[in-house]
Amino acid sequence: MSAVFQGKLAEHLNFGHILQIGAQVEAEGSWFWISLTTGRFQERDHIDIGLHMIVNTQHEKIIVKQQVQEEWVEVATKEFNTEEFFTRFQINLIMDGEKFHISINRNPFMFVPYRVPIESLNTLKISGHLSQIYQIDHRKYFPRPWPPIQLSEDRVHFSHDIPLAFRPGHVMVIMVKLRGDMKGRFIMHFRNAENIKRQEVHISMRFDKKKVIRNSKLPTQSKKDPPEKMVFGSEEKDGQFPFEDFSTPFKVAVAFTESHFRMAKDGVFLFDYALRTPNVLPQISGVKIFGIDGVTVRVSSIDHFHLDDPRLRLREYGFV
Repeated sequence: MSAVFQGKLAEHLNFGHILQIGAQVEAEGSWFWISLTTGRFQERDHIDIGLHMIVNTQHEKIIVKQQVQEEWVEVATKEFNTEEFFTRFQINLIMDGEKFHISINRNPFMFVPYRVPIESLNTLKISGHLSQIYQIDHRKYFPRPWPPIQLSEDRVHFSHDIPLAFRPGHVMVIMVKLRGDMKGRFIMHFRNAENIKRQEVHISMRFDKKKVIRNSKLPTQSKKDPPEKMVFGSEEKDGQFPFEDFSTPFKVAVAFTESHFRMAKDGVFLFDYALRTPNVLPQISGVKIFGIDGVTVRVSSIDHFHLDDPRLRLREYGFV
């Protein structure tokens, strides 16, 4: 089954932003596309498409289009050696004041002037013959880099940095599908943006133990250890284990308050975890998701909301 992704960005695009998209085409795949739009693809909703990039691996072409007020404009069609898309690849979209800078595997590809106000673009959709989508990192390079440390990591199954620190009331809704060993583990890390060795929130869904473990990996308190050494603290593992069927896709909602991290699954509240570093919220940006012990994780959507967003149905996501 081909990988797809659609998500509401944590922040509308703007000058100084970068989108880093990592994926891989299926062995016999012939096409995929990436779109940046003013809203979700709904039959009755009018949306503008600021960038629509189609990669045709069968004919070794890349087509770039834009749609404004329901009219398509073809920007360019370029020949390209699409063989490199059959291994893990990265497409970078860099926003300046007037245009998109597009690169493929860090090699410049083309510029695309804006026809839609970039500040109105808030939704990313990817579809096509992709075996996996492993990176949707939305970052900043201006006026200062955020997160300060920006890495591509092969170890994780899905990387999702955001261009601003988390704030109280920030909610992420993530659609996940697991594959592999039903005795393995599904893990989410929320790291410290200034020191990625620090895991301010570590969630481990352990199917072998039927427990959801909450913890943090922070500097050791021992004077004998170097200050850069990080250790896990005491585990929190009370509460229900919310899985009956390993293979069914599920929706995880996570929310931050000033001092706590909260999680629900498929509308059922799971736990409230007290952050162990005081006033740490401004230092957290993004999530890393992966499986171990034979578990593979696929993420098909991430939507960002704030608690005062009228589109956020709290009861549906398990927070009331």
